Amino acid sequence: MNPRPEVLVVGAGPAGATAAILLAEEGFEVTVLDRAHFPRDKVCGDGLAPRSVGVLRRLGLEDRLTQAGHRPLAEYRIVSTWGDSIRAGLPSYGKGPPYAYVIPRREFDALLVERAREAGAEILEGRRAERLIPGTAAAPAVETEDDRGRRLVMRPRVVVAADGSRGSFSRTVIPSRHLRPIAVAMRQYLDGVEGLDGALSFFLDQPMLPGYGWAFPASREGGPVNVGAGMTVHALKRRGLKVRQVMDWFMGPDSRAFPYLAGARPVGPRAAFPLLIDFPRGRRRRGAVLLVGDAGNLIDPLSGEGIGYALESSVAAAEAISASLHSGDLRELAGYERGIWKELGPEFLGAYALRQFLQQPWGNGGMVRLIERDEALARGGMGVLSNTVPATWLLKPGLWRKILDPSRVRATIKATRPARERNGGAGAAPATSVKAPR
Repeated sequence: MNPRPEVLVVGAGPAGATAAILLAEEGFEVTVLDRAHFPRDKVCGDGLAPRSVGVLRRLGLEDRLTQAGHRPLAEYRIVSTWGDSIRAGLPSYGKGPPYAYVIPRREFDALLVERAREAGAEILEGRRAERLIPGTAAAPAVETEDDRGRRLVMRPRVVVAADGSRGSFSRTVIPSRHLRPIAVAMRQYLDGVEGLDGALSFFLDQPMLPGYGWAFPASREGGPVNVGAGMTVHALKRRGLKVRQVMDWFMGPDSRAFPYLAGARPVGPRAAFPLLIDFPRGRRRRGAVLLVGDAGNLIDPLSGEGIGYALESSVAAAEAISASLHSGDLRELAGYERGIWKELGPEFLGAYALRQFLQQPWGNGGMVRLIERDEALARGGMGVLSNTVPATWLLKPGLWRKILDPSRVRATIKATRPARERNGGAGAAPATSVKAPR
């Protein structure tokens, strides 16, 4: 192990592995530290939304997914607080292809790590980056251990902090107040699910607001369904609840998800994970240390999805690092955070505003009823839900003229007993669902 690589990456999850792949392929000497040994489980919703797939194509990995038996999932579903259900495909104008995958992180992360090794990065598993030595952000000095357990100080030119929402290393780089969880979620794998079709499904039951539940079918035949629920830390404290209690309710008979989970058998234990979804509070650079993915508060405030932003922020970080190392001027690293704000700032702020609207029963219930009878609107809405289309799409004046067409509003108000979701039967929603466009 070279204690002075050009780039040291802390964390070999999607963010860290992507940065390592891109930089190693450019010929830079890259070392990656991760405290785990791969393959290892990682608590997550497992969804690879379209924008994630776009980056995986660039890395040459989508073909490996299909060769491993994973099939694209082309539809999303949302079940509103009022019980209306809409299922639709994704728009062709979104960011990335109009489909997703759902792959357990144990498999997905190991695939990325192997790809990083192939690119030439040195991957050191079971090796923890203890801390950034105080006062060394401009010329990083990272404390770790060598293969004999002895203290070792590594002195790379640039560090990529990709240690996620629970990472201890990032908390030695920036103050911990920038890394406080805003929400908590819990995941459970299920086998034998008979009521769920191939749509990634979101449930906005009123007792769970301002959170939601999800049920994501595996993209490989016979794989487990990823089911989970999440809520903001503030709401949990205010109601005196633990996230496990929210999960218990979501999987129980009173939940709108219950008909979709018929025949379900738990696989393994439940596990909780924190969500850093405060983009304005996040810090993504200190000196020659760049923070990417969850460590940079890059989690969608609407859906809680983070893998897409982990991959995209790592692409941006790799570009900034490459430019600075080629020029010899590390001040160019400042362009990374400026670029993140320029590219993602409006998108995140729009998602925050939309979340405030949709966490109201009348907000999500009315929206679903207004868009369910128009295929283009439904696809656009699913594009926003999947992070394929930014929430600012909803600011288009022409869109609202269409949504608020008087005949549409009258039909929505009168819709006291909408029809069952199309393609009913085992995968149908409760009797208060609406016909979904295709």
